[in-house]
Amino acid sequence: MAKENTDISQLITEAKKGNLTAQLTLAGIYEEGLGETQNFGLAARWFLKAAKQGFAKAQAIVGEKYMLGHGVEQDYEKAIFWLNKAAEQNDVDAMANLAWCFQNGLGVKQDYEKALQCFQKAARFGHVSARYNLGYMYAQGYGVKQDIEEALNWYKRAAKEGNTKAQLNIGALYAEGNGVEKNDIEAVEWYRKASKGGYDKALYNLGLMYLEGHGVPKDINEAEKLIRDAAVQGYSRAQYYLGIFYLKGTGVKKDISEARFWFQKSARETYAKAQYQLAKMIMEEATGEGDFTEAFTWFFHAAEQGHRKAQYYLGTLYATGKGITKDYVKAYSWFSIAMPAESIDGESKVGEPGAGEHIIGESRAEKAMKKLKKNFTIDELSEAIEAGEELSGNLRNIERNKEPDSARMAAD
Repeated sequence: MAKENTDISQLITEAKKGNLTAQLTLAGIYEEGLGETQNFGLAARWFLKAAKQGFAKAQAIVGEKYMLGHGVEQDYEKAIFWLNKAAEQNDVDAMANLAWCFQNGLGVKQDYEKALQCFQKAARFGHVSARYNLGYMYAQGYGVKQDIEEALNWYKRAAKEGNTKAQLNIGALYAEGNGVEKNDIEAVEWYRKASKGGYDKALYNLGLMYLEGHGVPKDINEAEKLIRDAAVQGYSRAQYYLGIFYLKGTGVKKDISEARFWFQKSARETYAKAQYQLAKMIMEEATGEGDFTEAFTWFFHAAEQGHRKAQYYLGTLYATGKGITKDYVKAYSWFSIAMPAESIDGESKVGEPGAGEHIIGESRAEKAMKKLKKNFTIDELSEAIEAGEELSGNLRNIERNKEPDSARMAAD
């Protein structure tokens, strides 16, 4: 122990003199906790000393630390400064992180074209994550004309190096027939590759394929196992689906309390379908005003995300005064939002329960609006219509102001 302390003391002495190797060694020791207590702050301090001497890798690390707030206070402007320094020396990690900042407007004005250029440069140098992200940019049409063929090309180059998100997205392209000929067998193979390391989204998607018998023989038990594995990891869609399994007794013994447990987990992760299902269960089992108030809260969270049935039930609670003060104007507003003939959930996953059921909700909303009109004067009806239009605009703004899909998160 005494020798280790002596070695550290000697390193500190040399590092303070400006010895680059000593600075980097100290930074690594504190970063990993090798023979010393792990200390990210001290690690950042010595990386910064090395970065100021012009060492590109240290500059890239410091830039990333400022970007993530790891061992230092998060500061995007400082992150951009150091990432630029490292990128000028062709550090590929810095290029990729700089691209990420441009894509998401972190410390710089959001600029998809600059993000694309940085990803392209890093990808040419062999950076695997940059290759995946470049594929994502082409798939989404960010900073470039959408080109699925080019996206697939970059995904495959990243997938070859073991990038699970690229493998997942290749599977999704084949499953959906998006820019390629639809091929469920090919999709299953890519989902299977991505799931080998326990990747939650890949497990979930593979589970859906078994559930519906797409590309594999239909196997409810295998579907339940895969989706459960994803749910246990915290993936909200898998948690919701597991709740549906328990609600309907699919692959498991029917258990309402277990269904509610998984809906709650998913709802807390802001998944609208789960929020709606949880609210509906609470409302149907309500024994007092407090239950209706809780149901109202979950319906509201789902309704804000555009869930049509939740919007309808929110209108119903306002109209009846259950869980909230009775308000016919707000009831009418939510009914009017629930009216448009659009998908309730805006999702395309195969086999999602409830597909197509929105027609019932819309019909009820229309009937409810007609019934409410009888309670309005002409002025009150005008107010209700205006309130509905304002609410619709607010919901559109919420949708517009959502953070863009993260290029580090594989498509669902």
